[in-house]
Amino acid sequence: MKTFTSSAFLIALGAAFGTLGCSSDDSNTTAGSGGSTGGGGQAGETSTTGDAGSGTGPELEEQTYGGDDPRIRYTGRVDFGVPASPRFSLPGTTVTVRFKGTGITVHLRDQNKYGTERSFYDATIDGERVAIIAPEIRVTDYEVTRDLEYGEHTLVLAKRTQASLGYCIFQGVTVIGELLEPPAAPERHMIFIGDSITAGEGAEAKNNSPECAEDAYYESGGWGQPYQNANVAFGPVLARSFEADYHVVAVSGIGLVRNYSSMYDARPMPEVYDLLFLENETSPAWDHSQFEPDAIVVALGTNDFSPGDDDRDPALDLDEYSASYIEFVDTLLGYHPDAHVFAMTSHMLGDGWPEAGDMSATNLNTTVERVVTHYEDAGIDQVHELFVSKVTGQGCGTHMTAEQQATMAEEMRPIVEAAMGW
Repeated sequence: MKTFTSSAFLIALGAAFGTLGCSSDDSNTTAGSGGSTGGGGQAGETSTTGDAGSGTGPELEEQTYGGDDPRIRYTGRVDFGVPASPRFSLPGTTVTVRFKGTGITVHLRDQNKYGTERSFYDATIDGERVAIIAPEIRVTDYEVTRDLEYGEHTLVLAKRTQASLGYCIFQGVTVIGELLEPPAAPERHMIFIGDSITAGEGAEAKNNSPECAEDAYYESGGWGQPYQNANVAFGPVLARSFEADYHVVAVSGIGLVRNYSSMYDARPMPEVYDLLFLENETSPAWDHSQFEPDAIVVALGTNDFSPGDDDRDPALDLDEYSASYIEFVDTLLGYHPDAHVFAMTSHMLGDGWPEAGDMSATNLNTTVERVVTHYEDAGIDQVHELFVSKVTGQGCGTHMTAEQQATMAEEMRPIVEAAMGW
């Protein structure tokens, strides 16, 4: 993996990776919603004479393409209100660019939320991660590579971190060579709705390690932001195994009826699910018709049935919780009548904690059974149980490591495969 030096810092995740940054944008306004696959409009294009870097091939020109170039493919909840500068915040959102040449630079602007936060991105070339982009204030250009062998290559830029760290504006790419039509879009589509597990919280560092309190860019430290990675969470791993496009709709601490904490944003998932930017109370609505899933995995309940960070009663009325769950599934099927919904249990919940009589895992499992039975009794065969094993997370905050997330996806795969006929 290529190493990028930066005036701010250099991070290592087992192997060195590059640090690249975005300029700040203090605006919190959002304009109109857009589709999930495509930029819309025609891009401006500029050319300057360059070379093929240290790669092999003919002498090439550097050509710049705007964020609205129709050959750039987006997957996720993306705001195309300003066509040349699409904006997105949800983890796991991807930008795919196919080109013929020897190098590529991406152009980004990070929100730099509160002046203290930033997002992180995986940059993969031809399926291999070559850099992790770590935004820096007032930096907009990030050279991912310029020493490829001349030929056709595909860049996938994927947001690692959560929406709470802010949005990023994608302004296009500069290619040493030329932009090509994107790869064919997958025929299968999946949505993963969940919390910190689904968002890949703490996936690339060990629990209680110094990395879990790190964002080396800021002297005050952080929450291990460089080691969050939605792209290695069970959802994207599972979707890629099926060659499916996917949306990750996940927020740390969120629940179906109540969140882990009420000190911050207390809105549970049903209250934010319809938004383009889940973290923004004034967000425009997301147009659900822009992405039609075949399968929807609902991975909620861990935070509902946990003790939380306050003095709340850990117990929940199972009748009321089941009714709320059914209402949310009804909403999902209303948007996507042909989709299959998988009601998933929790990898983190266990009985007998923090009090010996607590039955949090059993209670969530009971709810899942009730939900599926409700639809079976109604003659609807599109809602399925997805029971998973309890795991003691080895990542930050006892979340799952990338390896554990992959094991989770492997456990889930035959259940989804059988239900979907894949």
